[in-house]
Order: sequence, then C-alpha cells, then structure tokens
Amino acid sequence: MIENTDELAARVKRINEATERVRGRAQSTDSTVYIETDARGAITDLQLSPYAQEHDPDRLAALITDRHRVAHANAEAEAERVFTELSSEYQPSTFAPASRHDERGPGHGGFGDHGYVI
Repeated sequence: MIENTDELAARVKRINEATERVRGRAQSTDSTVYIETDARGAITDLQLSPYAQEHDPDRLAALITDRHRVAHANAEAEAERVFTELSSEYQPSTFAPASRHDERGPGHGGFGDHGYVI
C-alpha cells in the first residue's frame, strides 16, 4: 500500500512544527546572563541581570557568546531528539525490503556477486 502524498505532507509538517517549537536555554553561573535560542541558533530571549553592566564589557560579551553557544547546542540536541522520535513513528509501508537476489542471474552485480561470469 502506498502512503498518499497528503499523509506524508502532514507528517513532514508535524515534524517541522515540533522542531520549530524547540528552545535551548543557558544561564551563567552568576545569573548575569540568561539566553534562549531556537534550533537554528536565533536568540528568542535574552535577559541580563541589573548588575550585568558592572562587568567589564569584554567579560559580558564573552558570557553572552558562551551562553548562546550552550543554548544553541541544547536546542539542536532537543530538535534532533524530537525529529528522531517523530520520524521513528513513521514506518513507511511503501517500500518492501530490498531483494538480495539479482533476478538477472550471476555476473550482473547482485548481492554477493562480484560481477564475474563463469
């Protein structure tokens, strides 16, 4: 039975929507920086504590950059998990296992055949 195109499109849409909702988060140990990203790395939330400006600007920039990297990695990992989970629900019935036997006979590159004609 071949799965219809509408069903396949609906599955793809469901996976895309689920991965689009994924967010990764990271916070500095001193709570100066909190950042949230989507799986593509776009910042969806950035919060700086009231005392963030007390830090040297280079240190603050480094904290933001580091927390962005961690948040993005977390989002990517979660998106991968969601994708894998939802994709595993899809068991295509459209494809039968590949045959291990080349019906053309020996010498035609079938499984276990080295292409020699005897």
